[in-house]
Amino acid sequence: MLAGEYKEGTFVEHLEDLRWAIIRALVSVVLVYPVAYYLSDSLINLLVTEFCPAGMKLRYFSPVEPLLVRLKMSLYLALFICMPYLMRQAWGFIAPGLYSREKSLAGWLLLSGWLLALLGCAFAMFLIFPLVMQFSLGFQTEYLEAAIGIDQFTGLFGMLMLGFAVMFQFPAGVFLLVRSGLVSLERIKSMRAIIFVAILIVSAILTPPDVVSQLMMGVPTYLLFELGLLAAAFAKPATDVEQIPPSAADDKENNNVP
Repeated sequence: MLAGEYKEGTFVEHLEDLRWAIIRALVSVVLVYPVAYYLSDSLINLLVTEFCPAGMKLRYFSPVEPLLVRLKMSLYLALFICMPYLMRQAWGFIAPGLYSREKSLAGWLLLSGWLLALLGCAFAMFLIFPLVMQFSLGFQTEYLEAAIGIDQFTGLFGMLMLGFAVMFQFPAGVFLLVRSGLVSLERIKSMRAIIFVAILIVSAILTPPDVVSQLMMGVPTYLLFELGLLAAAFAKPATDVEQIPPSAADDKENNNVP
């Protein structure tokens, strides 16, 4: 079940819960890693076939670089496969500190987060990555030829996939903030300019150092932020009565009994 029991614990107990959540997440990635390694070579061949010009060959510059690249791609793939379980572990750590009304949104938030991550990965793979490659190869001239390494090629792919998967969580994040009552919708709307600048800064960190890639991530992310505001407009913040956990409400009633 997604909705765990409300409980209060010491700082050490919370650290223990966090430790076990991290351990379970790492174990899941380790168990899936051999399968991901088996599939990684096919994924690399697919990327080279689909996104490199015909006849172009990628290069490697050290004897073990192809092996290291395959290990890195296996990690990306394992994290992608395990993403639903990783999100479930994160929720399992957060859920005990939430109220019942907030827990009722858990299923929808996890599903929307997973779908938004898939949308971000698809957007990066089928639109952004090819455009970035075309932009890069556009600098070739008669005396200037691209010599792209396999590590840089796959690293760019992994960075874009991860960056867009994270940035596309904006609608779910905005909705959760407003619905939980942590931040008012009017307050978020008043910070539009600051949030837009923050999105551009994060996009600059998560994308290659060129303006085109930054805008390709920043503009869709801001549009998703506006979509999150639209969804949050239909969500009423939880009231004080709603925020009393069932166990706390029972204790309060018992204390009032003569």
